[in-house]
Amino acid sequence: KVQIAKSIYVDGLGEVAVKQQKSGGKIHVTLDWKSLLGIPFELPFCSAVVTDGGTIYVSGSIGAQRGADGKPMIVPGGPEKEAIQTLRMIEASLKACGAGLEHVTMVHAFLVDYSQERFQAMNKGYFEVWGSRPLPARICTGTDHVGLNGAVEMDAVAQL
Repeated sequence: KVQIAKSIYVDGLGEVAVKQQKSGGKIHVTLDWKSLLGIPFELPFCSAVVTDGGTIYVSGSIGAQRGADGKPMIVPGGPEKEAIQTLRMIEASLKACGAGLEHVTMVHAFLVDYSQERFQAMNKGYFEVWGSRPLPARICTGTDHVGLNGAVEMDAVAQL
């Protein structure tokens, strides 16, 4: 049985509340990014969905943090730092679902202004987070835009 946390701690961001809703045998898990990051509106999607079979689908995530003005902003440092923060956001959603990065089976990565240099920078941050763990399957594609005018967005699929 899947245990959904009532709240989780996110390194560098603090405690975040977790809400769950059940629908059609699935659990929809939503982290309160609005209060944590200062997002001025409710996001039109949940953070993750857990199926009866234990598959977790994590929504697209970006490398956001709360700025000095209290509003959300992309972490400084380009694709490398954004990849690190993006994976930390994915990790937070997984944690709320009772899972971790070790459960990830697939990552979809989107990179703005895709070039060899930016791809290598994103991969440097990606490898830093994964460390010595086995890497999941992954696809990376170029895109014109991700949220908050960032450079990197990722989503993930995991299996409990």
